[in-house]
Amino acid sequence: MSNENRVIVVGAGPAGSSTAMGALRAGAAVTIIDRKTNVGIPVQCGEAIGKTGPGLAEINVPDESIRASVRGFRVYSPGQITVDYAEKEPSGYIVDRRVFDKELFARATEAGADSLLGARVLDITRSNGVVTGVIVRHDGRRNTLKAKVVIGADGVNSQIARLTGLRKSYKPADIDSCFAYEMANSELEVTDLMEFLLGNEVSPRGYIWIFPKGNGRANVGIGIGGTVKTKTAKEYLDHFLKHHDVAKRQLSQAKVIETRVGALPVCGPNKKNVVDGALLVGDSAGHVHPITGGGMGYAMVCGNIAGRVAAECIMKEQVSAKHLQKYEDEWRKIYGSEFEQSLKLRELILKTDDATLDKLAGIVTGESIVRMTAGKKVKIFMKAMATGDKHLIALMNELRKLRMV
Repeated sequence: MSNENRVIVVGAGPAGSSTAMGALRAGAAVTIIDRKTNVGIPVQCGEAIGKTGPGLAEINVPDESIRASVRGFRVYSPGQITVDYAEKEPSGYIVDRRVFDKELFARATEAGADSLLGARVLDITRSNGVVTGVIVRHDGRRNTLKAKVVIGADGVNSQIARLTGLRKSYKPADIDSCFAYEMANSELEVTDLMEFLLGNEVSPRGYIWIFPKGNGRANVGIGIGGTVKTKTAKEYLDHFLKHHDVAKRQLSQAKVIETRVGALPVCGPNKKNVVDGALLVGDSAGHVHPITGGGMGYAMVCGNIAGRVAAECIMKEQVSAKHLQKYEDEWRKIYGSEFEQSLKLRELILKTDDATLDKLAGIVTGESIVRMTAGKKVKIFMKAMATGDKHLIALMNELRKLRMV
């Protein structure tokens, strides 16, 4: 394999395939490497994706992967006060990641990318401090693969992040531990909204989700803080399914047909995602929303940018961190403020007790939640003042400091 004008993408998930397609469109040769032999397996997330991310990345969501269309969400406060947000037309999908990931990967290979599955990255190669390739173990043999730029799209436990020194590992406080079931025979009250349940009793430092998947099926899962020691994520989810009113109404007859585990980085993007000859994208770069835990859309947009910038730098024979920095500048211009504000908001919400979250649910609208999670300002201060609740007013004062109200 020649390394002339070649990008090596480590990871064949949505981040990696989007990166590959971006690089191919810009004229680079691409090889996608993944340690798994079956792309998309195992499934490790709730499988929700909005239309915006794929649209910005110039990638159509594969029709065959779509299991349900959704128009918005329903949020339950700890005291089961509901706040709905619904658009007139579907704004996103619940997909089958086994199909979604594989089809994106297939599109990248059909567009010209080479692939190497079942290959574990052992190390990176450098020349004069510049990353020049990877050393992998494949079919029991150790091989060195050369490239002009190496892109790490290899997830939360990224080898490329560690080997380049861009990030050694995530701390437990930076991670949400996730456990989920796919269930059949659900009786969902809304089949075109995603449901989120908050509260320190049901899901400390996280939330429970119920996502419609069509034909009576649903993805039901939980994410809790990585430092929570009282119970495991599975124990919290099982308790919810047995005892919570929402679960009793909608999932009492539901049967588990698949179990999923995973981890999400919710600490915001890495401070730096480029070095000479290499960069990071997706979970490895921290491209996960600190509040919602959503990552696919961000990964696809940032991946598209990463691939294009890498190809442009290769064509100019300028692959230093200084030149690859264009990737960082572009994606941060789109999402930097949103991630920064959302991380601050997350930290504030984690300090807020359940009773105050109930009070907050009583004054916000679905539109307010959308704006707040996007890091934008909302007009709820006067409503909070009118309640006379000192804890809610204190929360508003903290939000004022963040310029969110």
